[in-house]
Amino acid sequence: DNLARVIARHPTRFVGFAHHNLFADNAAEELERAITQLGFRGYKLLAPALAQPIEDKSAWLVWEVAEKYDIPVLIHFGVLGSGGGVAWHENINPFKLHDVARAFPTVKFVVPHFGCGWLRETLQLCWSCANVCVDTSGSNQWVRWMPEELTTKMLFRKYLETIGPERLIFATDSSWFPRGFSIRYLQDQLRDCRELNVSPDALAKIFGGNAARLLRLDS
Repeated sequence: DNLARVIARHPTRFVGFAHHNLFADNAAEELERAITQLGFRGYKLLAPALAQPIEDKSAWLVWEVAEKYDIPVLIHFGVLGSGGGVAWHENINPFKLHDVARAFPTVKFVVPHFGCGWLRETLQLCWSCANVCVDTSGSNQWVRWMPEELTTKMLFRKYLETIGPERLIFATDSSWFPRGFSIRYLQDQLRDCRELNVSPDALAKIFGGNAARLLRLDS
C-alpha cells in the first residue's frame, strides 16, 4: 500500500510489483487486490526466504491469479544477502521452478541476476520451459565464487545462445535512494553486448523492449 502511494505520485516513472508471502492464507486474494485495486503489474518473490517448497501445490491459487491477469512473476533464486547471508535453502536452486513453470505455461517467470550462481540449472530450466526469462540485474559479483572463470560478457553469450534476445531482460538492481539508478551496470552490459556483435534489433529487445512487453507499458 505504501508503494502504491509512491506510484500514485509518480505514475509515469514507477511500476509496482506485489511482494508478499506466497504461502500466506490470503496470498492469492492479496495478489489480486494488488493488481486490480493498486494497479501493480507483477509479483516478486525471494525463493530462499520462503518457508515451504516453492512448488508446493498450496500456492497453486497464486499462480492462477498470475495466469488470469497475465502478469510476470520475478523470483530470486541463489544466494541471498551479502557475505554471511543465505547460501543454502530448499528453494535456492532455480530448477525448483520446473514443475510450476510447466504447469502454468502462459505465466512469464523471470529469474534475476543470470541465475545468481546456478548457471547450469538456470540454462537448463530455460531450455525446458519457454515461459522462463532471465534478467541481467546487479553487479553479478557471484561470478567470483564460481569454480570456472566467468564474466558478465560470457553470461550474455551463453544465454543468447540458449534463449535468444527475446527472453533476456536488462535490469540494474538499483535499490534505494539516494543511490538511484546504477548507470554503470547499463554501460558495462551495453559494452559487453556490442563486443559480442549483438544486433541493434536484439539490443532494443534486451534493453527495454522485452520489459515493456511483459509489463504492458503501452497499455
